[in-house]
Amino acid sequence: MAFNKKLEFGNYTLKFGEHKVLLDLFEEIVMPSFHEMRYLRSIKGKGEYFFLDTKIVVLDGSKSQPILGISGRIVKNTILRREQIFSYKNGLVEDKSELETAPSSTFLLILNTHRLILCREVQGAPTIQNLQSTSQSFLKRRQKEFINEKFEEARIKRSQDPELDRLTKIKLREENPTPDLRITPLSDRQTLKEFIDRLEHIDRISIKLLPTNSEDIDNDDFWSELGKRKEEMNSKTAKVDFSNPKEGLEGDKVYDQASAASNLGNSEVKLKGYDSEGDTISGSNDDFSLTSDIPDLPRDADQAAKIKYAALLSLVAGHAISLPQITSDVIDKVKAIFGRL
Repeated sequence: MAFNKKLEFGNYTLKFGEHKVLLDLFEEIVMPSFHEMRYLRSIKGKGEYFFLDTKIVVLDGSKSQPILGISGRIVKNTILRREQIFSYKNGLVEDKSELETAPSSTFLLILNTHRLILCREVQGAPTIQNLQSTSQSFLKRRQKEFINEKFEEARIKRSQDPELDRLTKIKLREENPTPDLRITPLSDRQTLKEFIDRLEHIDRISIKLLPTNSEDIDNDDFWSELGKRKEEMNSKTAKVDFSNPKEGLEGDKVYDQASAASNLGNSEVKLKGYDSEGDTISGSNDDFSLTSDIPDLPRDADQAAKIKYAALLSLVAGHAISLPQITSDVIDKVKAIFGRL
């Protein structure tokens, strides 16, 4: 049976401390962390992950508002091992064997909106969670390299000019904090509705607003106000719980709040209840994440990226998902990168 390819969507939220986000350290840390096979993430007994075929792609070459992305592959290089096989003649038979395998997924990270699109190319290919863990690891390694590079540059300059102030690694880390990455799957309204409809009785819904990339979030009034208060109080998250284990929550209203909160991928939604058979059901973003069938993708990075981007725009046009408003600050930073290509 042929592998059924799907596009999966997420929000790539990258923070460097409280004041810097992805585009603020794009040239210094973010893009180098994606360089082809620059780093390897090894997991004992499970193989190693790395990036391949990475490049900056132009999705829209408009001079006033260009749209750029990072396109590439994440590869899981591993060995499949077997201990035994089944024979109709002899039953279970010891048969040890090994097979090298390197399943891969293609991805597109859109710099303007921080939207991530992933497509698993074969069975067993890396997931969005694998991409998050791998990218987080490489970002941290590149940040340490960058600190060391700036420290060495300052040391050489000071050896040539002793009057210069001494630059410490502590100061450099304060200016360029450790990266903190989270990829939140985007929710599919239809799948979310189907999930909620399965619940005969809803005990609880928990919604946590998470840090953003400083984009202009356009949630409804309730969540916008909660988001503002979170920022005013300098809180990284804001959480709201609705519960009524005895009588149950109203399903339509649960859907309305969950849909509004998860609309732009900056929230973590958890549901708990039971179905008509009395079986307990719990769910989170992963259980109603947005996917889109894609028959095939070209191996060429530019062509594949444009098809993925077109699929995203189609979903936006169909109101399946929403995109944040792009601020002038983001536009200026993207234009600066575009001008250097």
